[in-house]
Amino acid sequence: MSYIEPELYKAVINNVINVCVDVVLKHKGRFLLIKRLEEPCKGVFWPIGGRIYKGETAEEAAIRKIKQEIGIDYTDKLKPVGFYEDTYTENSFSNNTTYSTISIVYIGDIHDINNIELDHTSGDWGLFTELPDRFNIKGFRTYYE
Repeated sequence: MSYIEPELYKAVINNVINVCVDVVLKHKGRFLLIKRLEEPCKGVFWPIGGRIYKGETAEEAAIRKIKQEIGIDYTDKLKPVGFYEDTYTENSFSNNTTYSTISIVYIGDIHDINNIELDHTSGDWGLFTELPDRFNIKGFRTYYE
């Protein structure tokens, strides 16, 4: 899997759609959200997520992001439920840009929340009864059901 150097990543996010994952983890019927310290959505409680690296699957990226952002080695089942598209005017490199993403959204359960350790990109976490209004998931349709 490939990590993009910061200077190249700046050019990428300003010129192409960024492919990401977002992970909705549920604990006892509530959603675990983290408070972002970086743009986009700085200061907002948001699902775990981030970009998919070259050479990894979307599910591998989701599991990696869970480990990175809350310090949990996730071994339960993740289910792809849809996708989320957005365009931002800010990113972690600049405040005056157009930054577009498309995220594959996964959902799963988290049973133990006692060992959560946030990384440097998050300032807090909490359990919520609703997802952020902006997080408008479009569901996958299956035509073979």
